[in-house]
Amino acid sequence: MRDLSARQAEISELVDTRWGSLLDEVSGTVVERDEARQPPPAALLDALAAAGLHGLSLDPEIGGEGVDVLTWGMVLEQIGYRCLDSALPMIINHTIDIARFVHESGRTDLIGKYAVPIGRGTIGAGIAYTEDADAWSFRTVLRRKGDDFTLSGYKSYVTAGMMSDVFLTYPLDEAGDMVACLVERNDPGVTVTPAEPLGMRTAGAAALTFQDVLLPADRILQASDGLTHAQRFLSNQRLWITCAPLGRAQRVMEDCAARLSTSIRYGEPVSGFKNVEATLGRMYVAIESARAMLYHALTHVGAGLAEPVFDPVLSAAKHFAAEQIRFVLESAFRVSGGYGFYGTPHLGRYMRDFSGLTLVAGTNDILETNLGAGVVARAGRNHENGDRG
Repeated sequence: MRDLSARQAEISELVDTRWGSLLDEVSGTVVERDEARQPPPAALLDALAAAGLHGLSLDPEIGGEGVDVLTWGMVLEQIGYRCLDSALPMIINHTIDIARFVHESGRTDLIGKYAVPIGRGTIGAGIAYTEDADAWSFRTVLRRKGDDFTLSGYKSYVTAGMMSDVFLTYPLDEAGDMVACLVERNDPGVTVTPAEPLGMRTAGAAALTFQDVLLPADRILQASDGLTHAQRFLSNQRLWITCAPLGRAQRVMEDCAARLSTSIRYGEPVSGFKNVEATLGRMYVAIESARAMLYHALTHVGAGLAEPVFDPVLSAAKHFAAEQIRFVLESAFRVSGGYGFYGTPHLGRYMRDFSGLTLVAGTNDILETNLGAGVVARAGRNHENGDRG
């Protein structure tokens, strides 16, 4: 892989110049908001969108700047490095991916009503997929009613659901096929209630109840094979969700090293102890190797080489990065001693927030199974082709 250090410096300057002061404002209230389970202030989210953050990676046709995949991933990484609120980049990511999917539909009516304002930050959006059940056992059902539909069911977890005006929702139809539709917060029969996750308490997570919601037919985004549609969304999220946490892991390592350099034990800085140096070295290896895999996956996707539903390169990068980020946080906690346990409100919060990385967009266990099945399938094809030769 080519040396990207100069590009990283450019991205760091871009983030600092365009959004740095706003990110610092978000950071300034994160401890209190985490305790109260409150998302970033709406005024700050609006200001970030007005400064072009939401539209940076979106297509110019819907008012975006159209930056490439690697650039957007690096921007997220720098936001994670700069901002103390772990949930902010996840909120933005989920929201703009919904705008991207609506735009890809080619539906001019839906693009104008949803994708453009999402990109501008004038409306919020969340994905309503999770039901704590497999996709074939969903209980949220879309039924035909004349020319339109009614929607009933329950979605247990929606990132940014408390701030969303529209939900990209995945129910089953009466034949058991999955559908993708757009449900508005103010539709009669929609109830939004706060969720209480272990981590990401500032993500504005919510649960949704749908009680005979009348849904116009023009709100159906994908009339059949919605599972593939949803898996494409989740595949995208595998790419994005570890970018900002990787930036935060970098900052944790640097802050840890700086503090240990000023902590004196037995007459010398703790950072000079050989076991501490070795721990910091392992943290460095974890971050750099995760970054290499993640940048490779970003480049792979940006070149149009990725499989849309399940891509092994992308999935392997998500799996590996999530494990390395967890390793860095646990190492920082261990080597920081009492300070990590009671001296800072942040490290424990990051450990809670990023504990979900191994679960979201396909658990690491499931990714391992799917990746292994792919290895077997490719080996079989190679063996068969070899036999023919």
